[in-house]
Amino acid sequence: MDTKAEVERRLRMRIPPALWSEAEHEGLVGALEAAVDAEEECEALAELRRFFTRRMQPKARVGSVYSTSALASALVALQARAVSRVLPIVEQGDMLYPLRVLREQYLQGAFIPVEQVSDWLVQHLHDGKLLPSLTLTIDPEAESRVLEAIRSGQPVVLEPCEIVNHQQPLCREFLRYRDTTYAVRYDGALHCLYQAVQDLVLVCGWRECDAVEFALCNRVPDGLPIGVEVEWSLASGLSFISVRVPLYMQPDEVAQVYAQVRRAQKRKARYKGISEFTARFVRFVEEYRLQHPRAKWKEIIAEWNRQHPNEAISEKRAQNLITHYPRILYTIAKQVEIEARG
Repeated sequence: MDTKAEVERRLRMRIPPALWSEAEHEGLVGALEAAVDAEEECEALAELRRFFTRRMQPKARVGSVYSTSALASALVALQARAVSRVLPIVEQGDMLYPLRVLREQYLQGAFIPVEQVSDWLVQHLHDGKLLPSLTLTIDPEAESRVLEAIRSGQPVVLEPCEIVNHQQPLCREFLRYRDTTYAVRYDGALHCLYQAVQDLVLVCGWRECDAVEFALCNRVPDGLPIGVEVEWSLASGLSFISVRVPLYMQPDEVAQVYAQVRRAQKRKARYKGISEFTARFVRFVEEYRLQHPRAKWKEIIAEWNRQHPNEAISEKRAQNLITHYPRILYTIAKQVEIEARG
């Protein structure tokens, strides 16, 4: 008798060969074949059903891809400049206040080069205080006995009735940058950076590493992360890709992200109402203004032409861009607005 075919018929399910081999390795198939009566056979089949059902549940892996499209790049530059503008007026308790404290207290207004970020994190690794492992509140009547035992170096034994309250240890916080994870102590430089990074991730939707570099180096991220979930099922033999994209993304860009997930070649994209060139120009202007807040248009256009000699902007085109620049920003903002309302 073909045991596999019989089990598939009895359980009414198709069993992948690899999963059947696992069941054999676990001894579940042998238990069925060794059953001496109907009761043992039913128990063995029930165990096989539980094994196959558990292993054939759809599984998923959640991650993200990084969109560096012209529009995403322009958007993060707008975000970075907006954060920079609001930072001087945020107060204690406000979102982004830890970023202000970090830059004023620990950086003292001087940003560090990106290549020195890892060294800075290591340098401040032991700043601050260790989190307590456990906090106990004891009955006042037991306090003198406990203190005396501690002073004399004797072990302290507490009865349950002498413990008035206890506080579980706080979850440790970790900061991740590139391939390294840094344990965060309480009330130190890394703790301040950790809080600033969490705020930037929440407010702007940036990657953690991008938020770290913006906080310490004032570096504008290159793009935005796009949520991806890859799901596969042994039962159906199929895999699925779910891409969580912002509603402002145009269909052709969604196709690019999907292709990126599958490691295919990305195609260039144009966006309704704003060309790729214009989006890149907005990125350049906002990033330049972030570094040079008092810069005039003449200086900005001259710097663009210096950095992009093959796309130099003529005087007539520059005047057109300057005239319509508020409208361009409005167009970008409207593409994003639908996501916030949705």
